[in-house]
Amino acid sequence: MKRNIKKIYILIAISFIIFYIGIFLAPYTAYLGEHSDIFRLISIYIYTIYSPICHQLPQRSFFIFGHKMAVCARCFGIYTGILLGIFIYPFIKNLNDFKVPNKIYLIVALTPMAIDGTTQLIGLRESFNELRFITGFIAGFVVIFYILPIFLKILSKYLE
Repeated sequence: MKRNIKKIYILIAISFIIFYIGIFLAPYTAYLGEHSDIFRLISIYIYTIYSPICHQLPQRSFFIFGHKMAVCARCFGIYTGILLGIFIYPFIKNLNDFKVPNKIYLIVALTPMAIDGTTQLIGLRESFNELRFITGFIAGFVVIFYILPIFLKILSKYLE
């Protein structure tokens, strides 16, 4: 059982790394696509894959290689937090422990992002990409400690 949990954890980590790399591949292939139709088509395909999970608005996105990333600054923060959380998780918590932390930590971690998003949505102020990234990062880092134990528990039952 313990060995299966490690394999599942590694599979989840590798899968998420591939997903995360795609965030950078979209602008890189768009950059290469400035002189190559095949790379232009690849970049369009990658942006399309990420479009259902993010609005991809240019004014709310970071740019690299002269092109916007595949996700906005807030989503990039969330996914960066998740990635760091996945790597740190086994040093903080036993992979075989499927208990999730107290809900208050999740509420506290999501509050800055909720305040930032809501106050912008209702027009009280305009947020900026660095703040979007930071609030997303906090949320993503903490949320993995609630999601990963559930994934590990469910997937471990199928591999018993």
